[in-house]
This record gives sequence, C-alpha cells and structure tokens, in this order.
Amino acid sequence: MWAVIDIGSNTIRLVIYTIDNGHPRPMLNKKYAVGLAAYIDKANCIKQEGINILLDVLADINTILRYIHPECVLPFGTAALRNSANGDEIVSLIKERCGMAVRILSGEEEAVFDYYGAMLEGIGDDGLLVDVGGGSTELTLFKDRKIISALSIPLGSLILYRTHVDGILPTQKEAHKIKKTINDYLDKLADNELMHNNTIYCVGGTARAALKIMRDRYLPSGREEDNSYTRSQLKGMLDNIEKNRKQLMHNILCLSPDRIHTLIPGLLAFYTVAKHYDSNKLVTISLGVREGYLMHHLGERGNTRE
Repeated sequence: MWAVIDIGSNTIRLVIYTIDNGHPRPMLNKKYAVGLAAYIDKANCIKQEGINILLDVLADINTILRYIHPECVLPFGTAALRNSANGDEIVSLIKERCGMAVRILSGEEEAVFDYYGAMLEGIGDDGLLVDVGGGSTELTLFKDRKIISALSIPLGSLILYRTHVDGILPTQKEAHKIKKTINDYLDKLADNELMHNNTIYCVGGTARAALKIMRDRYLPSGREEDNSYTRSQLKGMLDNIEKNRKQLMHNILCLSPDRIHTLIPGLLAFYTVAKHYDSNKLVTISLGVREGYLMHHLGERGNTRE
C-alpha cells in the first residue's frame, strides 16, 4: 500500500492506494477541510494559526498511518505552500514535528501530474485539462497524447472568494468581477501557449463538486456515466444565482457542504476558461494530481505493476 498526502489550499487529503495492473486503487480517502489559503497574512505568510492546524492534521494522519503501515508515504504541497513566503520554513517544521518530507510542487509540475492522473482514467488524444484548486488554476494543453503546455495562474476558488465575495454566494456584480479577474490573467498568456478546444477536461475537488451540482440540476438520471455538461448549461445556472440563491445554497449544503463558499467561484472559473477557449463541453475526470504524482513516483522506482 502507498500513502499520498495532498496539502492543498482548500483541503488536506490522505489517500491510501494499492496498485492493480498498473492502476492506483484507493482503499481509504480521508479529507480535512482546512482552507490554508485563508490564513495568509499581509506579508504573504501562512499565519501561526494556520500552521498549527496543518500540524494537527498531519499528526492525525500519522496516527492513522501507524495502523496501516504503508510501504511509502508521499506528501506534497500545492498553491498554499508554493505561494506563501514561509512555505520552506513550514516544510522544515513539518519534517521536524511530523517526520514527513513534503515536496512543494511548482505550478507546472502540478499541471503535468494532473495530466498523468487523467490519462489513467482515459481521455481524448487532444484537449485542455483544467484544475481549479483553492489557490491556483492549472491549465494543461495536450495534443496527440503529448503535453504541449503546462501553466498555472495564481487564482483558485478560495482566493477568488476571499478577494471578491462579501457574503456566502457571490452577487451578480461580484461574479462579474471574478470572471474579469480570470480573463485578465488568461489574456496575458501568449497566444501560442494555448489554443481553442471544444472539450475541457475538469479535474480536482472543485470539478467533482461542480459535477454533483450539475447532475442535480441538469442530469436528473443520476447515472455515474453522466460526467459531462455543456457550457450553456453552466451559464444558465450561473446567470440565475440571484433568482435561485436560496435553492442553490440548499443544493450545495446537501451535496458539498464544505464548499458552500468556494464552489460558485470555482464554477465561475471553469465557465470563464471554457468561454475564453471557446469550449462547449466540460468533462469531469475523477483522477488527477494525486494519482499522477503517485504513478510518476512508482515509475521512477519501477513499481507500477505491484
């Protein structure tokens, strides 16, 4: 068994995997809703309160691991640690207090591992992979099953919420500001770095939560194979935030309560990216950076067939 610890901006996850014919099979998946990105101070450092919460979560994970005895533990951090001025100090503290050697992924590495994970599930030969996290959004363009460009922008659902939203759900005016902020970043990308794609593959926790909401609203069959929706369907829901605010809050609380404040900013991010690249279809992929990172690590060790 192999343990992957994903220290993100919104959540921290422990996933225990076995490897079956070269594919990771999750045996345990435990999520901690921490919101590290909410503890960033004016000096761009994670506050002591946030550090203490992080250490407490990792101590709890260590307790679990003592009973499981995985062959290897692979902890990594993404935007929260990557973008904080004291990220390296926190990594050293984690090593001292918890005995874990955390690797902070660059934005490009996160985008690449997203693609490696998505490949395991089966995606088309060409497309654009999008991961809207809590503190960043990764964009991976691939063609003929090869990565053409792997980019990261420092905007995620939690960052967008903290920056633009005063209440729980954004108003139409706040939603407009969120979309404009994302578009301004996308406009800065070189024209040849990304191209228009009819299909966007969505990965990560925000993408999975978004699919739950879209299934509830537009895919009433509830079938597991219904993993896609159109940009126009997404626009229809987002255009009616004000009108359906109470019902929408009820839906989110029932389906993804820990994302009550970040899901709509995340959906706005997916919509804005889809519109920017003229993509009409959004397909949700359940595998992503954790599985990609695990298989990359096992590939280096020659253990992908265990």
